[in-house]
Amino acid sequence: MKNLCLLVVLSLLACGENLGEGDVYYYSIENKSGRPIVIKSYRSDFPDVTPEITSLATDEKLEKVFKDGLPPSGYSFKVFLSGSSLYDSLVIIYGNERMAIFEEGCNQNQRNPIDYCINSDDFTEDFVFTEEDFNNAMECGGPCD
Repeated sequence: MKNLCLLVVLSLLACGENLGEGDVYYYSIENKSGRPIVIKSYRSDFPDVTPEITSLATDEKLEKVFKDGLPPSGYSFKVFLSGSSLYDSLVIIYGNERMAIFEEGCNQNQRNPIDYCINSDDFTEDFVFTEEDFNNAMECGGPCD
């Protein structure tokens, strides 16, 4: 019985406020594509909901620092770009001429910012949109929406 009481007291002490500190994440995206970029983050099962939009001028770099709490929630480019872990898809529009569509997953695609097997929740991540990304994107056949 004495051991049980001691175990209960120790477990209650472990639930106190001094649990350490959360991790700090340093993330950035940079536009080296030669065109302004519009990034639309959305949920694939709610396509009619207004997406979260991030715009990057040519040669612009966007950096964010995220201090995780306890318990840790982690961080990723989908949270970086949308502010939420609920979003699972991106549309990248290059200069209103071409676009690329990405879905969250583990497909080992180096150029998919939300491929969690490549761009995981490491503490420091940098993603650069390149001219090659623009060239590989689909033509819109008019203005991209």
